[in-house]
Amino acid sequence: MPFKTPGTPLYAMEALAGQIGSCRKCALALSRTRTVPGEGPAPCRVMLIGEGPGKKEDESGRPFVGRAGAILSDLLAQIGLSREEVFITSVVKCRPPANRTPGKGEIAACMPFLDRQIAVLSPAVLVPMGRVATSAIFSRYGVSFPSFREVRGRSVLVSEMETGREMRIVPVYHPAVITHNPPARAALEEDFMRLGEILADLH
Repeated sequence: MPFKTPGTPLYAMEALAGQIGSCRKCALALSRTRTVPGEGPAPCRVMLIGEGPGKKEDESGRPFVGRAGAILSDLLAQIGLSREEVFITSVVKCRPPANRTPGKGEIAACMPFLDRQIAVLSPAVLVPMGRVATSAIFSRYGVSFPSFREVRGRSVLVSEMETGREMRIVPVYHPAVITHNPPARAALEEDFMRLGEILADLH
């Protein structure tokens, strides 16, 4: 089909997914079942970035398909978005064993893939979910990261390094937070409501 021809964002994303699938840059490649490059429209307006795949994601090759995925879909629906309207990925594309936090070397090895995804997708808003993803994205753009608690829900304007195009970073709690801390749901919903307000202002 025309939109998959060489030079289009969708074609570039499919080629990139193939590169991710054959990556052996860090030890996570040794224990993974499948890589999880992400999914969504190309280009996209909103790009959601998690920490890394979990067990169900590792098995399916798709992002956020477990309980956290159901929570995410519900949060998006509350602000008038569906999963099909956003691109969802993670900082690392392979599951860390036992769902541990990815190491600095693993993040560094995988960041070029995320860099390329951002460049191809040209999102208006980047939404890092949780501390690890927020720290990685803030570091990428040279933004100070005092703590996740201090930056969550805020809108930070940055310029894309390759093109100078402006984007907004809006950190939110990771949807999985309420699987082990149910009272955090109010804060999580507050973050997504703030995201919805920011998106409405960008129209």
